[in-house]
Formats: sequence, structure tokens, C-alpha cells
Amino acid sequence: MNEFCQDRDLLGIEPGLFLTAGPAGSQLIRGADGRLEGTTFSSTTGNFSAAGVEAAMVLTVTTTIPSEGRAYEILSVDAPGQLTVSVLRADTADAAIAPPAGQSLSFYVITYKPQIRRVCDALAEKLRALVEAAPVAAEAHVDSAQLRLTAAYGTAATVFLAKAESPSPADPHWAKAERYQQEFTRMQMQLRLAIDADGDGFAERTRTLGNVTLRRT
Repeated sequence: MNEFCQDRDLLGIEPGLFLTAGPAGSQLIRGADGRLEGTTFSSTTGNFSAAGVEAAMVLTVTTTIPSEGRAYEILSVDAPGQLTVSVLRADTADAAIAPPAGQSLSFYVITYKPQIRRVCDALAEKLRALVEAAPVAAEAHVDSAQLRLTAAYGTAATVFLAKAESPSPADPHWAKAERYQQEFTRMQMQLRLAIDADGDGFAERTRTLGNVTLRRT
């Protein structure tokens, strides 16, 4: 399974995707008895493990006004009803940042894993073709922040394309889909497969990924 990006990466570029549980996202769990203490989020009725919640997904804590909810990255699932969460960090190596404390919180977890997988599979196929042409062993691939961002842009494009009601700039979802598709294409043109054949830390050859076109079906 190829996942060059995760839900937390989408949170970094488009937080609104997690503030409303629309039809494009897959809702894994919902509850109304959440408790936040430091970086620990717990629910006595929810079972995050059974729901398929994983690290790098996004927990949304809502108020009476859904658009004013707050979304946090999930660092780990520590028990069936307990998570470690953080305000989105600039880098996954950074220490967790505790959200504001609270209790009796409404919450849900939605994921865009299916869309992420489709986009990442397309990118992986291009990488596979480059590897065969190089040749380079598949296990020699090293993911990069640029690759993660590229995959996130491509995923955002597919999500907003699914949300769009008409192919018109007047439709805000269509407009966002086009913008993210343009960024996805631009970022791919900047991606390079660097080949360090002798292991000296310097690439002897580079290859470009080129373009991928996503179409609504």
C-alpha cells in the first residue's frame, strides 16, 4: 500500500475538510462525551481501535456551530477509548502541542484514506516506471516532504472534485479542485528521482515524474 501522505497532511493545507463531515470523507466514529486533558483525549463510549482510527488521522472536536470546531492530529491510539492528540505540528518530529482542555465534547474522526490511496498509487506507478528505467531497487526509495505535499495536493483535488456540483468557476468546490490540480501538476514537475548509484551521498542522475491528469468519472 502506497501512502506518501496522510490525513494530517491534508489538515495542513485544507483544515476545512475536517470541519464538516461531508460525503467525500469516511466517518469512522462519532461521540458526544469527549474529554481533553493535556494531549490525552478520551471517550467512555467510543472505541477508536474497533472503528479503525489510526495515528496520523484527524480528530475533530465540535461545538454547537460545526464550522467553529477544532481539528487535531492523532499521534497514537493508546486504548480503545483513548488517543494522544496534538495541535498540528510543523514537523512530525516535534513535541506534541496540547489543545485546550475540555469535557463533554462532541467529536468525530473522518478520513480521506481511499482518496489518498488512489492518488498515491498513481504516483507510485510513475515511480515504479522510473525505477525500472533507472534501474533502482524499490526499497531504495526515500520519501520526502515534497513528495508528501505533492500527494496531499492531488488528494485535495480529488476530494473537491467529488464535492463539486457543476464544472463551473462559480462552484467553490470546483474552483478549489482546479487550484489543487494545478498545484499537483506543478509539484510533480518539480519532483525528481535522485539516483545515488555509488552511495557517496551525491546523485549521479535524476529523472522527473512529469504529469498526472485526474478526471472526474
